[in-house]
Amino acid sequence: MGLREEKKAEQRRAILNAAIALFRRRGYERTRVQDIIARLRISEATFFNYFPTKDALLEAFAEEQLDETAANLKILLGPQDRPVPDRIYDLMRLWAAAMSSDREFSAVLATRSRWLSAPTGILREKALRNYKLFEQLFAEGQRRGEIRRDQEPLQLAEMLEGIFTITAGNWLMRWWKDRTQALEPRLMHAVEVFLDGCKPAKSSGSRRHGK
Repeated sequence: MGLREEKKAEQRRAILNAAIALFRRRGYERTRVQDIIARLRISEATFFNYFPTKDALLEAFAEEQLDETAANLKILLGPQDRPVPDRIYDLMRLWAAAMSSDREFSAVLATRSRWLSAPTGILREKALRNYKLFEQLFAEGQRRGEIRRDQEPLQLAEMLEGIFTITAGNWLMRWWKDRTQALEPRLMHAVEVFLDGCKPAKSSGSRRHGK
């Protein structure tokens, strides 16, 4: 990366960081583009040179979240002796903890960027890339005899993604009667039921997550 490109990347990062900080403190709707500009002391033209709309900031942040997921999946796919189901449990806990730490902003991100429901463009491309990484993880589990082999790994990845999307989405939107319920126990229970059904036929008994 040349000096000019490096400076542009730094400016883009500064705008995104400032915007996300304001979204978290003031709320997305109450934060104006002018507030971001004033905080950074840049011109309106400079802002729109990097982000055409306020929603584009959320899209950029969502892209980073998908990239972070990809990085975590690649670590889980690295050489290691830990069973694949254990690695999946750890990743789901990580996702639940990250979302629970900032529920209000996560709800805005999920609805306005369509991160969880119907990603398009670059978000869709990165979501599909992550599906492929999950597919590789399930395929490894099948080779190791930890995941049943009569199902396509890609569909198993799709099922797991669906569990997270619906469970996390409903939690973010406060659908349930008990609106104070934590995300992690509900999500981990759903993942446990799913992975229990993914066991090879010879396996018996329920495996409690974290035990």
